[in-house]
Amino acid sequence: MIPQLRSPRLGQHAASGLIQHNDSQAWEQLNVQPFAFQHLLSNHPLLSIERLARLSERAFDRDHYKRYFKACELKVPRDVLMAQFRESIEQIAENGKWVALHYIDEMDPEFSDLFDLLLADVEEITRRPIRRQMTWGGLSVFLSAPGLAVPYHFDHETNFLMQIRGEKDVRLYPREFGTLTAPEIEDFYRHNPVAGIYRDDLAHAGKAWTLRPGIGVHHPPLAPHRIQNGKNVSVSLSLYYTMPEMEERGHVYQANYCMRKLGLRPRAPGESAFSDGMKIKFMRALSTSHPRTHDELLYSGVSRLAAPFRWAKRLREARP
Repeated sequence: MIPQLRSPRLGQHAASGLIQHNDSQAWEQLNVQPFAFQHLLSNHPLLSIERLARLSERAFDRDHYKRYFKACELKVPRDVLMAQFRESIEQIAENGKWVALHYIDEMDPEFSDLFDLLLADVEEITRRPIRRQMTWGGLSVFLSAPGLAVPYHFDHETNFLMQIRGEKDVRLYPREFGTLTAPEIEDFYRHNPVAGIYRDDLAHAGKAWTLRPGIGVHHPPLAPHRIQNGKNVSVSLSLYYTMPEMEERGHVYQANYCMRKLGLRPRAPGESAFSDGMKIKFMRALSTSHPRTHDELLYSGVSRLAAPFRWAKRLREARP
């Protein structure tokens, strides 16, 4: 059984209506097709730049704060980094930066409550007990200076990107476009977040939306996307979660990645239930038994399995 990483605090709130349910036909395409929806978060006090700047200091209560900085930047004192990070949010209109705050629901009880309320809304709309079944989930907020672009990439999770301030153009590529190859997905699941390879013929393909305050778009898992911010400061909130079947699919791709490295031609996920089941059991056996983070849950097994390939590569590179 795949462990759940969320706090038992979740599940105490009923639906709030913060996520609107105006198109039942669109929501039937959850995790298959992208679609736009409406929300009521554009004037939410927790999501003002001032409040998010204060929240940024809570990121330093966790070890993962180091992810926000380059190795050379981490040489300065922690309190200096904290002040610089907060300033980068407060001055987002002038500094030309893109700033992300991850796991904000774990930083502050108010954001944890917001996370629970939003999940309750999705449960109400989809009629699925997501909070009880999901393995992991969270909230991230993205702040961007005018005109910045987010490169082509894809994600593991079910995602709902909601625009709070400013505008951005989002272009998504559903699965039927065939933009991703099996090696790209396998490379992603060996823990390479930029495994997607952009092609020029994708410039006008896919489905596009302009997100304004009060509008969101659903990103299905493994749906590549590109984002271009508008002329003003952009603030977006991302609600995301993973379900057990998504973790299992990732384990199949991980096993296939290693098999392909050995010169084998593995079966694609879904071709054989027996083959998939064996790969899932194998990857679970290699994974950390008591993961503390989602990265440990999803990637610890493939990291152990891929270690011999990394050592072999280093030995080849070390040859005179």
